Amino acid sequence: MADPIVDELRRLAGPELYRRNAFLISGLRADADARTTRQVAQRLRAALEVGADIDLGTATSRDPHEVQAACDLILGDPRRRLVHEMFAPWGDDVSRCGCESLMHRMHDSAVAAHSATISQEQDGGRPDEEWKAVWQIWSLFLADATSHLESRVRELDDRQLDRAAVATIETELPRTLVQPLVDLAVTGPVSRAGTLVDIAGRFPNAERLHRRLLEAAAAPLYEDLEERRTQVARRIGEEAVDPLVAEIERDLLPQLRRLDALLPAKDNHRTSALHDQLAILLNNCAVELMNRGDAGDGRAERWLDRAAKLVIDQRDRDLITENREALLENQRAMREFREQVEYLFRMRGKYAAQRLLRQARAQTSSPSVRAEIDQMLAEISAGTFNSFYSPSPQTTRPARPPRKPVSTKRRRRRRLVAWLLVLALIGLGVWHWWPQKISIAHDKISDNAPAGTCLDEQPAGPQTGLRGSDCDSPHWGEIIGYVAITKVPATYPGDDQANALGQFLCGEKMVQQRLNDDVYDVTTLHAPAQRWNNGRNASKYENYAACVVHRQDGLDLYSGVTPVAELKDPKPVAMDLQAEKVADNAPVGTCVRDRINGQVTDGALIDQVMIVRCTEWHWGQIFGYPTLYEAGQSFPGDSEVNDLSRRACAARIPSLPGFATWVGPPDYPSWKDLKQVKYAICVVHRADNKPFKGAAK
Repeated sequence: MADPIVDELRRLAGPELYRRNAFLISGLRADADARTTRQVAQRLRAALEVGADIDLGTATSRDPHEVQAACDLILGDPRRRLVHEMFAPWGDDVSRCGCESLMHRMHDSAVAAHSATISQEQDGGRPDEEWKAVWQIWSLFLADATSHLESRVRELDDRQLDRAAVATIETELPRTLVQPLVDLAVTGPVSRAGTLVDIAGRFPNAERLHRRLLEAAAAPLYEDLEERRTQVARRIGEEAVDPLVAEIERDLLPQLRRLDALLPAKDNHRTSALHDQLAILLNNCAVELMNRGDAGDGRAERWLDRAAKLVIDQRDRDLITENREALLENQRAMREFREQVEYLFRMRGKYAAQRLLRQARAQTSSPSVRAEIDQMLAEISAGTFNSFYSPSPQTTRPARPPRKPVSTKRRRRRRLVAWLLVLALIGLGVWHWWPQKISIAHDKISDNAPAGTCLDEQPAGPQTGLRGSDCDSPHWGEIIGYVAITKVPATYPGDDQANALGQFLCGEKMVQQRLNDDVYDVTTLHAPAQRWNNGRNASKYENYAACVVHRQDGLDLYSGVTPVAELKDPKPVAMDLQAEKVADNAPVGTCVRDRINGQVTDGALIDQVMIVRCTEWHWGQIFGYPTLYEAGQSFPGDSEVNDLSRRACAARIPSLPGFATWVGPPDYPSWKDLKQVKYAICVVHRADNKPFKGAAK
């Protein structure tokens, strides 16, 4: 059976707490006896019967019927009356209750301040200090309210009232005091909600109570927001997305902000879930816009940014981040594609541009990419084509009904497919049609211009700006591939060795592609030491060199030279052992295929030697090029030079049973150039001069 005291306290609880108080409505004092109350009620009835005006005195209501109802409540159930007494002025007369005068004054101050502060809040004020005073006064009063309530039970002298009624009031009273704040937080300005929630938690015995009240009061907000979210989710893909986003921003997000203030996401799973659900709505709207080919004005990016600020779940955050990255990547790719089409349009005319676009359109099933191509075709036909571009990639969003969690690997693959669709358009013959900015120095080989790309002119270095060229037009060189100089990670081998390894490996690639070394030469380019991935720095460089083939005579090439397929087997490369610079020699660690004896005249090798990988049959292995004399040294004589050369090689080569060392001192012509550093050549071979495979050991 319901308790009348609890029922009445909960009926009164809310911002109308004092406006519903029977004593305040009727103007009667809280200790008014039954006789006084009946007199007021009789006077009201008489006036109502004859239609006369009546002075209602201090009553807060001017409605005689409401005043009559208040009097009836006071004369009725004493338990309900006692509840109303708690929120009516007690006055200074303590003769009947025996209370301290201070306690009455404290109670009346709490009632007056509470009522006034609620009114200020409802009128749009920000009475933070007043609220502080209210909860402090109530806290002080409730510490010693029991004696007064017990005296009132004795004075009312009704069998329905006992000490249990006092205990019930004291138990339920904190809820009644806090409920106005909860209701104001739920229905008032969102900007005040968080402050009111904080104040509610400070009321006496309300540390946990106010959270339960907030959850109950917010339940309709949750239900409404969840239903609205479901409705919007169903409409994505069927309606224009701009009105849907406007609805989300106008109706759903303000409601979520209120829930954030009432029950923050960090403390409430329901609020947290709504954060993720609304973030996914914005994500899906952005994706829908992109897939329709209409994301060039920044709307999709703004929606994804807003979604990223809302989302909490890491998996959903990853999806939103992934889509935003896909958007930006595809914007860059499609912008470049459009610029290249525009360049082709200017250089070759509209028919060449249309041919490329139609070919590209046939190669993709992406609605967004096709939409962009159709837009360019329409502009070309209308004569309004220019290089301004608004990209819209194919990206991913959770399917309807709400998606199941997708693994990071799977989501990454779906984004990558969208990116490759755009890259495929750029690679669709575009590399061979006109100059474009390219790179051969990215950290990853796969990010560079591919083999078969032609270069307009000779690069000054791998870091310099390069431009591609139509391979059917005059051009300086062509990329024939990329070669790994060292493992990853590995210590930088030094400039000389890195250059030598690049020359050998790129030379091998040129031979594998059956290019005539009497006509062609190869230039290698690699990153400097500071970019080398040595495992101790932050570099992601793949420790490679780019191989660019060109004519030896410096004349232009007029067609591509790279065959359809290259041979993969190791091939011998003709290289120097006595070049002016060590960097131009065969690299240390490679092997000399044929025996050198008979190829030396006046201390100089008469020709290049064939260099192979040491896994192939060979005569000797190059162990080094030790420096003998710095630049500026005059010729000291054969005896000294030969002796120093042998000693330098002996110091470099360990004792290898069954092996001997071929030592090549600096050749005579080199002594004529005082600027040249003089070095020896150290090659280890079998003592019987027979060929072998593998490293000498």
